[in-house]
Amino acid sequence: MQISLPFGESQKFELELPDEKIVALCDGAGSTLESVRSEVETALTNPPQFPGLAEATVPDDLIAFAIGRHVPQVDQIIATILEVTARAEFADRRIAIVLPNDVSEQLKATITTMGGKRTDVTIERHDPDDRNKLAFIGASKENRPIMINRLLSDADMVIPVGLARLDSSLDYFGPYEAVYPTFTDRETMLRLSAPTFVEQPVLRKRRAGEATEAGHLLGVLFGLVIEANGPETISAIRAGAIDQIAESIQQELANTWRHQPAKRSALTVIAVNGGQQQQTWANFARSLAVAANAVDDNGAILVCSELATHPSATMMQLGEHDDLDEQRRRIRRERTADAAAALQLATTLDRNKIYLLSNLPEAIVDELNMSPVANLEEARKVCEYYESCTFIANGQLSEVAVEGEEISRDIDWDQYAL
Repeated sequence: MQISLPFGESQKFELELPDEKIVALCDGAGSTLESVRSEVETALTNPPQFPGLAEATVPDDLIAFAIGRHVPQVDQIIATILEVTARAEFADRRIAIVLPNDVSEQLKATITTMGGKRTDVTIERHDPDDRNKLAFIGASKENRPIMINRLLSDADMVIPVGLARLDSSLDYFGPYEAVYPTFTDRETMLRLSAPTFVEQPVLRKRRAGEATEAGHLLGVLFGLVIEANGPETISAIRAGAIDQIAESIQQELANTWRHQPAKRSALTVIAVNGGQQQQTWANFARSLAVAANAVDDNGAILVCSELATHPSATMMQLGEHDDLDEQRRRIRRERTADAAAALQLATTLDRNKIYLLSNLPEAIVDELNMSPVANLEEARKVCEYYESCTFIANGQLSEVAVEGEEISRDIDWDQYAL
């Protein structure tokens, strides 16, 4: 059988294998939205079960759009927001576009240019370290202070624009993630990105609850939820009450991204798709978590990517000791943005051999206890070596559960107790 697995921005891993070696080909890409502009315009002017944005606000209102991370075609979405809100019916309204703190300089510059000389528009990149740009909006049920970007707290209407993902995704904590912790203070960001919250379902549920509390305290009633059919393409844009959309969209996501191979394979080949904004250690970790559900214990995982970002100090410490149990105990205590990715790598290395095709120097990959794959020809040889293979496209968006198994990303923390 001829295999063609896209990865990165425009790469393809092509090879031919005997049919009996292939366990499953998992490619969830579905239909692509014909017009992002038209869908966003409809969502703002004629949403289902809600008045249009102009009718829902009054002159001098501040309407703030909280732009979540990893939203495909976000430049087109924001361009349409600015176009619609420039119309006469929005006269005397004020518009704010609030971007995540880690948005690229290029995207920030592009969106700033879109705003042009409009005096009614504020475009801001969130700064989680500037207390003057944060506001206290209340306390959580656990009596933790909830701090939020001041533009959002001052707004008369906050509209999150977030990416919908399967609720089993490694570090997804519900639809209010586009607001919180994306636009909170640094300390809270690090607390909520701690590996314990990412890996333990009970704590993940607690974090999702805190995010929901923040959304409700802000008075979020309406939002745009983006359903992707790839890391940089959109299949649908849902407008309405965030809680209701979140419930209804999970089945649609499952139809696209949930795969169920008949059995595990000796080798799972998984792709991280998309351009440089998608080639991150977070997406690498998400893909590892998915691949781990498809591969045999003591089997191997081949990650096809164009990852080029040098790993952080937290990641690099994985190469300093051979004792992975000790490494996991150490990572649990970390409060860094990529501690969860480091923990996922350490956990997977304990169970599986990992090959990495990337744009990183081979020495760096080797230091992380992975096996570097220099080119596509070497990747083909890896596939030919193993007796069975599963191929998964768009690994950062997918979910895999072998027939008869339930999805689980739990770690037995008792064996790694401090």
